[in-house]
Amino acid sequence: MRRAAVVSVVAGAVFGLLATPAAACPQHRAGVIKAKGPTYTYHRGYTRVKEVVAVRSARGRTVVDLYVSGFPRSAVGRRFGAHVHRNKCGPRPVQAGRAYQRQARRGTPLRAREIWMDLRIRRDGRGHARAVVPWRIPRGHANSLVIHSKPTISRSAEAGARLFCTTVPFGR
Repeated sequence: MRRAAVVSVVAGAVFGLLATPAAACPQHRAGVIKAKGPTYTYHRGYTRVKEVVAVRSARGRTVVDLYVSGFPRSAVGRRFGAHVHRNKCGPRPVQAGRAYQRQARRGTPLRAREIWMDLRIRRDGRGHARAVVPWRIPRGHANSLVIHSKPTISRSAEAGARLFCTTVPFGR
C-alpha cells in the first residue's frame, strides 16, 4: 500500500512536469528560436493561457512574434503590453528583471532601445503581436518575454502588472 502511494506521487509529479508548458524547452530550427509558455503565471485569472514566442535574427535585425491563446472572456477586446526582459522568468514577477535595453546614444527614445509589442485579444481568446527592430540582441542580454496587464505607455514604457513570463534565450 505504501509503495503504491509513493509510485502514484512520483508518477503524478512526472506527469505534471510533462503536461506543463513551462517544461517545454526552447526549440532552435533554421535560425528561429521558439519557446512555449508561459514559464510562470502570476495571476489566477490567466491560468489557461498558452504562448508561443518565435525569434529570428538576421541581417542586423530581430523579429519577435508572440502568439497567445486561452485568454478568458473578460480579456476579449483588451490590449496587453508585451516586453522583452533581461533575466529568465522566476516564481516572482520581479525576477525577470527590467526590460531589455540596447545601448544607444543619450536621448534615444525608449521605443528605439527596447522591444515592445502590444496585442489585442480576439473573441476566440487568441492574439498575435510582432516586433521588428533594426538591431540584434547579444547572447545572454535578454532572456524572457513578459506580458503585462495594460497597453504600453510610450513615454514611460509602463504597462501594468506582470501577468505571465516565458523564458526565451534571445541572441543565440
